[in-house]
Amino acid sequence: MEIIRIEDSIIYTYKTGRSPAYRKAIACAFVTIFTYKGELKVAKTNRRDFIRQGLAAGLAFTSTGMVSRKTYSAVSSNFTRVVYRDLGSTGFKASEIGFGVLHITDTSLLHAAIDSGINYFDTAHSYMNGKCEEILGKVMKTRRNEIFLTTKIGRGRQGKMTRDIDTSLKRLQTDCLDLLLLHGAGYDNLKNDDILRVFDTARQQGKTRFVGVSTHDLEKVPDRLVESGFWDALTIPYNYFSPPVVAGKIKNVRDAGIAVIGMKNLITIPRPRKPFPNIRGDKSGEITNQQALLKWVLENQYIDTVIPGISAFEHLEDDIAVMGEKLTFGERRQLRRYSEKARSVYCQGIAGCTGCSGKCPKGVEINELNRCVNYAYGYGSVELAIENYRQLPLSSRVDTCKECEECPVVCVNGLDLSDNIRKARALFA
Repeated sequence: MEIIRIEDSIIYTYKTGRSPAYRKAIACAFVTIFTYKGELKVAKTNRRDFIRQGLAAGLAFTSTGMVSRKTYSAVSSNFTRVVYRDLGSTGFKASEIGFGVLHITDTSLLHAAIDSGINYFDTAHSYMNGKCEEILGKVMKTRRNEIFLTTKIGRGRQGKMTRDIDTSLKRLQTDCLDLLLLHGAGYDNLKNDDILRVFDTARQQGKTRFVGVSTHDLEKVPDRLVESGFWDALTIPYNYFSPPVVAGKIKNVRDAGIAVIGMKNLITIPRPRKPFPNIRGDKSGEITNQQALLKWVLENQYIDTVIPGISAFEHLEDDIAVMGEKLTFGERRQLRRYSEKARSVYCQGIAGCTGCSGKCPKGVEINELNRCVNYAYGYGSVELAIENYRQLPLSSRVDTCKECEECPVVCVNGLDLSDNIRKARALFA
């Protein structure tokens, strides 16, 4: 049994002959934790026992109220320190940087992320037509006990949603998810008895330990989650362009004991990233804009983890290096300069801007159409763009714009909406 020393809420593991994965056991899902005389002992347990203990821990958190927020760190084989945060009331400690599995082609990057200390992985039933779940499943076959596994299913009839859950479990090569999310949830979905029944049944049957939603509705959905008392987690867009009201919503959700996972944290604009300096090894070098953006998001203590899409080893090194790092005065100036350049090419509707909402005379929700375009031109994934576009209501599809030569709506931030409509026609028409 390994002893882990605690000082000032920071957890240090003693290096032993054990594997690096075991030394990071404090952040792994399948451990039992006991505190004795200022030391923290970690003992292995099996999956069935953990699920039972995890559910009990979740109930204890909910019934007794949240304890003060703490940050934890542990040794990693590749980096000086990996930082973890409490994941809502789940009893799990998630790495500050999670892994968004939405555009990946092989398993080596996933293995490297786990080896580096990342333990929160998020994907979806629909990503790359199921390929992302299948690729992640190849890793889960041997490393399931090392991570907190999240996937998402879309809205539909009860039977279809239940079949999608079973298909996802099969692809991911596991019998139980840690977290099942309703993908792209709207306010009305959270009051739909059929949807609630599907998720409640999945939890009762042991197909998932926790349930939650991902949403782009930043106005109504967070409040509904708090009111319902049913959901355990919220995945929500949050980045440098998010207005203060979004941060307030996040705080309210987290204060209710609901886990908050930040997405859309990087301001993706149509140009490649710059090379990735090692900000831990070289304190004199500039960090990238993307690293500064992540550090800004992680300054919010009510964000439990973030899930940037990682599709290259450079992305992994870039993202994981910011854990535990404070945003400096110079980096704040860097972000102000970068945001001024990005403002005219990045739709802030993703972050909570409502400047164009209800302005289109034909009823198109322009920010939703822009979001789909951004998957192609910002993320570099036409597949994701088309996948999300197909989920839009007919009223917000580009066919509605065919009679307009130029977009009659003027973006309050200077984004060329007519150019975005032309891009949408080229992609989706």
